[in-house]
Amino acid sequence: MYELMFSDLDETLLTSDHHVPPINRQAIALARKKGLKFIPATGRGYEMTREILHELELDQSDEDYIIAFNGGMIVTTGTFQEILFQGMEYALVKELFDFGKHLDVCMEIFTPEGCFLFHANQDEIDRKIKQKANFKVIEDFDMSFTKDMRIAKIIFQKCDMPYLREVARQMEPLTRDRVAVSYSSMRYLEFNAPGVNKGQALAWLARYLGIPLEKTIAIGDNENDMEMIKTAGLGIAVQNALPDVKEAADVVTTKDFSQGAVSEAIERFVLHD
Repeated sequence: MYELMFSDLDETLLTSDHHVPPINRQAIALARKKGLKFIPATGRGYEMTREILHELELDQSDEDYIIAFNGGMIVTTGTFQEILFQGMEYALVKELFDFGKHLDVCMEIFTPEGCFLFHANQDEIDRKIKQKANFKVIEDFDMSFTKDMRIAKIIFQKCDMPYLREVARQMEPLTRDRVAVSYSSMRYLEFNAPGVNKGQALAWLARYLGIPLEKTIAIGDNENDMEMIKTAGLGIAVQNALPDVKEAADVVTTKDFSQGAVSEAIERFVLHD
């Protein structure tokens, strides 16, 4: 039987209003009763998941975990005890930030305590409010106040993926071998410390818990889920996943995120195992 299941949140587990649908909640509850550990793995900061963890009843003890910031941090779900932090050097973040200042993007710097938005647009502000994020809009391009903070990641936001991919191409001389680059939610170009991704965090946590990778499942939809789908013993792409993600997966669900794709995976590979 599989012992760990790692699940992306947005466009995988959650509905478009950022809640866990009843069909997924019920399947997860049954799987946990059977002994499965269900581990959210998200690009969000952990403080942005409180309501989700409550809906999943994962906020009641520190025997459960969440992977945040695309693998940049692992904490317990009860009291958010830090298990692992893999942050970025301020000088490197400053280089990325200085490049982004001249682009038509919203830049977001994430720390364990919250995030800071530069050149924010109303759509992104509204999204952060819906996600119940702890965020602050900065009116200028001075990030020096973050120098003594622990920075988990920096992202560029724009609802134009061809634009973001071109930006990433232009930044290759700056990012190559220095930064882990990924995309998510059809609106984010994300930068983490080198080597940091959800797959690396999955492997680290499985090793920490003494569970072989063969007994792990990962499910997701976007490019920042690719490494964990490849790393897990069973990699699953939801029906709405990007073509490359589906290609990397062992299985593709028949349902998309809005129909309860996670419940389909649990019923097929955990409850009926």
